[in-house]
Amino acid sequence: MSRDLAARLVVGLEGVWPTAFESAWLAEWQPAGVILFSRNVDNYNMLRDLCSFLHQLVPGLEIMADHEGGPVSQLAAALGRPPCAWSLGALDDVGLTARVFEQTGARLFEVGIDRVLAPVADALTEPHNPVIGARSFGSDPTLVTRHTVAAVTGLLEAGVKVCLKHWPGHGGTSGDSHLVETSVHQGAIPAPFESGLTAGAGAVMVGHLLTDRQGDAEDVLPATLDREFIANSKRQLGRGHVEHLLFFADDITMGALGPAMQRLGVDVPKTPETDLFDPGSLPMAWFEQLAAAGCDRLLIRGIPGGAFPLAVEPGSRDAVAVSESVAGSGFPEGPYAEARQRSWATVGSVFPDRAADLLWMDFSRSDRWGAAAGQDAAKGGDGPLETIHALLSRMFHSVSMSPDDNPPEKLWNRLLVSSHRPLPQMKDMGDGLASRGVCLVLGHPSLKTDLEGLLGMDWKVVAMYDIAPEDLIGAPSGPES
Repeated sequence: MSRDLAARLVVGLEGVWPTAFESAWLAEWQPAGVILFSRNVDNYNMLRDLCSFLHQLVPGLEIMADHEGGPVSQLAAALGRPPCAWSLGALDDVGLTARVFEQTGARLFEVGIDRVLAPVADALTEPHNPVIGARSFGSDPTLVTRHTVAAVTGLLEAGVKVCLKHWPGHGGTSGDSHLVETSVHQGAIPAPFESGLTAGAGAVMVGHLLTDRQGDAEDVLPATLDREFIANSKRQLGRGHVEHLLFFADDITMGALGPAMQRLGVDVPKTPETDLFDPGSLPMAWFEQLAAAGCDRLLIRGIPGGAFPLAVEPGSRDAVAVSESVAGSGFPEGPYAEARQRSWATVGSVFPDRAADLLWMDFSRSDRWGAAAGQDAAKGGDGPLETIHALLSRMFHSVSMSPDDNPPEKLWNRLLVSSHRPLPQMKDMGDGLASRGVCLVLGHPSLKTDLEGLLGMDWKVVAMYDIAPEDLIGAPSGPES
């Protein structure tokens, strides 16, 4: 039984090269796949070498990653950061979306990634959704459907496999399933998933989401543990679309699974401060319940050494062939650059002003996605936020991240607000702002509407939907005032 369960696992690694324990575990248990995160990526050559090593270690292994674009671009250090889905949906050019995802797929294929856990097929029906945000193509299911199809088409053209997410729909939730149980609410919209499968996607990621199935509150289970729901979903989604449809369970260390596992009588380990379970602490019954419900693949962010122990202690650590840092193998910037330039064209030249002082209110450092803070800073270099600050300094007389820096007699009339999540509860923007001005919002789609309400009618609020240096390169410099 344990061998059958191991064959469903897609496991994560600690760093840029497997430890001796990880190599021994992979060789012994032969999991279905490995999922890579930003912690596993140093540069292009190292990523390519890692994929080659893993494929040789476990024949038939699928290597995959969350490389959607925007704030969830786990391989950005080696492959660049694709434009976020919401920006593409706002431009609403399905040809451009297909080209962007084909370019993403080509980069993934070149280094040895077999499957990308994308695109996001969720429609953002809850404006203040804390977990999807700009990862969605939009709030209109019809728009999301056509861009999901374009994304799938582009990725498949490049030669990588696809996994749509997050069935039955995470876009209508007010909670974050990484942390707590949350209900689908109005997010269960099948059309983007059905059309994406028709376009050739062979897999769907199932979220740990409470569905609208009837039942007592004590008996309700998230979709990944609901055998009847998964069976019905496979009939609904698989009919006429794909011969062998795979259902991936979202990361099984997420906090949303804890209460349900407890209701099923499974021992639930304690969680650290992150509210995510330690992969090594999960009991075998945890995996058995998910498999019995019908999940074909079980994503887990580490090695489940507790439930699947090594029979023999590993030997010495595998040698690492350190490769020189290479940004990429001559990747064309064409579709990425085009999307970003067209996004700036929608903002126009109203925001930059080289004679003005800019107040930047940044809420991104506490974002779960953390992509704005980046890993460069942890390695001793400037992170993306520092780089963005330098780029903004070319557009404005000065850039401040503290409202107290401005002289009392001068009021801010240029404002930047950035966050990948909805704004915290705020009644107003505080003192120090002029009665009119221009505000740019970067990140979560809800920021524009919320800032319009907080700032008032005399402020012009313009929006872009990612927080990355690439999105400011090529921005108009603006006039002297």
